[in-house]
Parts: sequence; structure tokens; C-alpha cells
Amino acid sequence: MRPQIFLSLLLLFNGLAFGQGSTSYSGYIDLYYMAHLSDNSLINLPYRMFDLTLQHKNENLDIYADLAMEYTPKSHSHFLSSSTPQDFLWDLRELYLTWYTNFGEIKIGKQIHTWGSVDENSPLDVVNAFDYYYLFFQGSDRKLGSYSAALNVYFNNWKFGAVVSPFHQTNRFPLNDPAFPISLPITPEEKQIIDLKENPFEMGAFIERSFGIGDLRLSYFQGFDRTFNFTGINAWGQGASLDRPRLDILFGYRKTDVMGLGGTILSEWFTVRGDFALFGTHDVNNNIGRYHDGELYSQSLNEYVYAATEGIAAYDSLHLSYPMNENANYFQTTIQMETELPYDIIFTTQFFHYDTLNYNSNILPINDTINIPNFNFASGSFNPKNLFTPGLGTPLAVLSKQTVLFSLEKTFLDNQLKINILNLFDIGNPIDSSNTFKIWGSLFGLTAEYDISQNVQFLLGITSIKGKDDHPDKESYRFNQMESFSHIRMEIKYFF
Repeated sequence: MRPQIFLSLLLLFNGLAFGQGSTSYSGYIDLYYMAHLSDNSLINLPYRMFDLTLQHKNENLDIYADLAMEYTPKSHSHFLSSSTPQDFLWDLRELYLTWYTNFGEIKIGKQIHTWGSVDENSPLDVVNAFDYYYLFFQGSDRKLGSYSAALNVYFNNWKFGAVVSPFHQTNRFPLNDPAFPISLPITPEEKQIIDLKENPFEMGAFIERSFGIGDLRLSYFQGFDRTFNFTGINAWGQGASLDRPRLDILFGYRKTDVMGLGGTILSEWFTVRGDFALFGTHDVNNNIGRYHDGELYSQSLNEYVYAATEGIAAYDSLHLSYPMNENANYFQTTIQMETELPYDIIFTTQFFHYDTLNYNSNILPINDTINIPNFNFASGSFNPKNLFTPGLGTPLAVLSKQTVLFSLEKTFLDNQLKINILNLFDIGNPIDSSNTFKIWGSLFGLTAEYDISQNVQFLLGITSIKGKDDHPDKESYRFNQMESFSHIRMEIKYFF
């Protein structure tokens, strides 16, 4: 269905482009270098080397397109695993039509939405999925465009917005990429993901009221999680025998409702922004029983093989089925304050907090110690709540349940040079720790941007990440995982 929608939009845009109107374009070419601080080795992560935006205006219609070229540096060119020299891919990030009316605007196409009051890390910004390769970037750079329709209506000091999408969007995760600092606890095969049985229709709306000292916004969104969850286990047998059961570990996507409240307070000395979101999520996979996938276990070969090639009795019967039926409520909130200090220094601070209010699920009737890849547990020690992760909300929840951020920004040489210092601290208490205040992990960033000319910019940045060896999660603690990602980066950007 998506190719048909894209083709229809392309034909419509093409027809409008030949009409009367004006066309403008802009973009950049980015030469990027990133290396580990520890040994100066190259970090082979993709980045957008080229970005082109086109905008065509024709009376009350507007066409916007954003095309990017993503480049992944190669660590070698032996051409042993692949003979193709291609090391980039094209990404149509946005392509949508805006129709301006006397009451507001209507947008349709592939687009990136921005919800929430805080500048970054808003729990209300749930309309688009995230690209975790760009987790440490800002704004729309770390989002994925969605095929959707949006409506904005303006009336005096009121604003009403709505968005609908017929597609389910999922986050882009680096799959078994050793260069990326955060790894998933498990990477399911595609056959382990249960397809959504109901229409993956997503929708949301907000209403905003502006006042003399700021604004207030209420929002609602209903959709499916961007990150998969553990949804249950099946046990297959060979006919009536369950002597050597085959476990079918399944994952899916919960359905989640998001109620949000956000606002901004402006004053002569500072600006305060805040967003609060309450999430209600439940697993829609009440029945996970299904036929076996054709694989079987060969005692002679001591491995899973296919019946068609070995002629051995296949796992052809479903003996046990245990859906988890997760149901949970959790919240996320981000509070931001920004002010101007002496010497024209811009100071910004953010506080983020996330926690689970309640959690319910079925239990697995496990009597013996079992071994499932990345899910090793013994009888009586398995708690499904420990596997629960939020599927919607800010990606900052992946790093910590509670963080505080400080940022200082200062410009020099008539705004030709900009220096930014950023500190992020993890102050979330682990489950088995005391309630005393403690900094577990930290991220320090220093960035300098210098405008060589009107079109050329040079950027130098250093990022240092520290964890804690005595954290209860040990090597699974996010900041411990990210320590090796401490790096230096350099960019030369040409804008046109």
C-alpha cells in the first residue's frame, strides 16, 4: 500500500511543480570523522553525508521534500564478504503536501511531527518512531518520517491539532552493530514477531491555549509501541511426545494510550517548559498459539534441521501456550528551564523522570532451570516485570529512569564561534539500592562550531561517558556499555 501512496503523492507533486509558483532549495554536504578517545580507532556508524530540501509554493499549496544520503564508513575494502563497493543509501525522509486554508492547514504525506513543549526529550513527542543511530543528535534528525495526515486549526488564542496514520511505525535499532554503544538484550528473528491482528491505525490530537505569560497544551495519542516486547512462549512436541520440547519464543507490540499535559511559562528572567505523559499499555496478543515453523530436532545431528531434508519426525503439535498478557501504566516527565547568565551565556537545565506505576502479567509455570538465549533464569527467579520496557515516549528512558542535564552556550567573534558545554547525570536509583542520592553515570560533551565563511562551518566535539563498576546491573548498565563510546568528532559542513 505504501508504494501506491508514494506514487500518488509523487504524481500530484509533479503536476503542481509545473504550475505557477516558486521553488526553493537548500541543504548541506557533511564530511564527518569520529574516533574513540581510547585508541583513536574509527567509529563506523552511519551519518547523513548529504541532505537536500526542496520547497515549492503554488498559491495556497506547498510541497516539501527532504532527501538524505546516509553514508557508512568502511573499516576495510577486502571485498571478501561482499563484492559491492556501495557504502551509502538514499533516504526520503519527508515528502508531503500542505494545503493552507482560512482556518489553518492540512498536511498529507511522509512527514516528521513535533509534539511537546520542551526542546528535547519530550515524553509527548510520540507520533514518529526514532532512529537510534542518531540517538545523540537533536530535533528531527533522530526521527523517522511517517506516512500520515495532519490538521492544524487556529482560532484566536486557541490551536487544535490532529494526526492520523494507517501504518504502525517501529524504531530503527542497530542490529548486532559492535560500533554502537547500546545493544538490545535480544534480537528476535522476524518469524518470532507476531503480526498485529488488528488494524494498526494510529491517531492523536491536542488542544493548546496561549496566554500572555505562556501556553498550556492537552494531548492524546493512541498507537502501538515502537519497540517490541516479550509476548509469550509456546511449547511444541513431536506428536504426543513432549520429551524434548521445542520452545517458540514470541515478541509483539503492545497497544498504548498516551495522555499528555504540557506548557510554557515566560518571564523577563527565565523560561520554564514542562511535559508530563501518562501511558496505559496492554498486550493485544491474548492467543499466541500457532503451527510449528517446519523445524525439528535431530538427536543424531544434535541440532535443528528440516523434516524435508532429514525425514525425521517433526515438531508438529502444540502442547503448551503461555501468553504474557502484559498490562501496565507508567509515566514520564521532563521539566526544562533556560535563562541568560552574565556575559551572554545561555544556561539550560532539564530534569527527566520515568517510573512504572503498576504492572500485571501472566506467569510462566517453570519448574526447572531453563536456558533461553538472553533469558537465562531458574525456577522462582523469573519476574516478567524485569523485562518490561516502555515502548513509547522519549528515548532517554532507555538510558535511565532519572537524569539531570546542564548546558552552557556562549558565542564569540560576532556569533562566528559558538561553544557548548553539556553534562548529563544519571541519578536514578537501582531497584536494590538505598534511596540516597548518587550519581551513577555521566556524559560530558564539549562542542565548538566555527563559521569559516557564510557557507562553510567547522565543528569539533569531544564526548566522554563514565559508568559505575559497582552498579547492580554490572555490564548491563547502560552507561557502563557506553563508556567505550567516548569519542572525538570533526565535521566540515558546506551549506547551499
